[in-house]
Amino acid sequence: LGREAWEYLASLMLRCLAPLYLLSTAADAYSLDAPRHFVAAVSARHARGTVASAAPAAAPPELASFRAWLSESGIASEAVEPAKLPGWGVCLVAGPDGVAQGDTLLSIPTALHLTPSSVAAGPVGAAVARVVPSDDHSALLALGLLEQLSRGEANCSSWPYIELLPSGDEMVGMPLLWADEERAQLLSGSHLEGCVAQARQQLLEQWAAVEAVLPAHAEVFPRSVFNAAGYLWAHAVVLSRALPFGEELHLIPLLDLANHAAGSPHACSIGVSGEGGAVSEAWQVEGKEAAAVLTAGAAGGAGGESF
Repeated sequence: LGREAWEYLASLMLRCLAPLYLLSTAADAYSLDAPRHFVAAVSARHARGTVASAAPAAAPPELASFRAWLSESGIASEAVEPAKLPGWGVCLVAGPDGVAQGDTLLSIPTALHLTPSSVAAGPVGAAVARVVPSDDHSALLALGLLEQLSRGEANCSSWPYIELLPSGDEMVGMPLLWADEERAQLLSGSHLEGCVAQARQQLLEQWAAVEAVLPAHAEVFPRSVFNAAGYLWAHAVVLSRALPFGEELHLIPLLDLANHAAGSPHACSIGVSGEGGAVSEAWQVEGKEAAAVLTAGAAGGAGGESF
């Protein structure tokens, strides 16, 4: 799908996300098809959460590993931290001292981003170059995500981030992963039903084209990960978490834990470490390593979710 189509679909899903989540949990009508269970089949850590109060939940061991990985990667933010909140999953919350207006909440250098250009330049991108256009950022990110997952803990430098991503079971508010019957039941009468069905069909058709090149590159595409279920799951992750960065969409660890809320005072920007703060255009980076920066637009108390 092109970028404009994805943005339109994302806006529709975000608008409908809360009511759809409530409908789906109330109906308890989950058809747990392959995309729902995809990550659980690859990594045994994934377990479906329960909706409870807004009180902090017990931190999963993967969260400690993720925090340690951030620290080892030079990301030491005392202003915000990842935390698991019941009903929300792992989110971005204010640190123990809260935040003040104007604080830099986090700064994530591009070296830690998963980017379409890096995927296109690697073996996965080379293998699918004939069937995946270089400007299809969502497809490249999805394939790059599966590549990282296929490497496993021993060979993936960003494994703590990959392991923390939600499974299909945890993404209950993503109609892209619903079975046909479930989608018809919960979206009946809405224009979103046809929109999601069309997007899913287009993704499956694109996957069929990708799948055709796999036999010639078996060492690059282990079929336990690179399959239709995985492709849908990876696209659901990209659709719900990728952020525009310059002229591309990026998956940005830690920043992508921040949930979206209309009217949030906090602002994302492109920054250059040690070069005087935020810039507004990618060309202003001028060859320096850029970073995704989140700046507080208002004060917030300790433990409060940072949107």
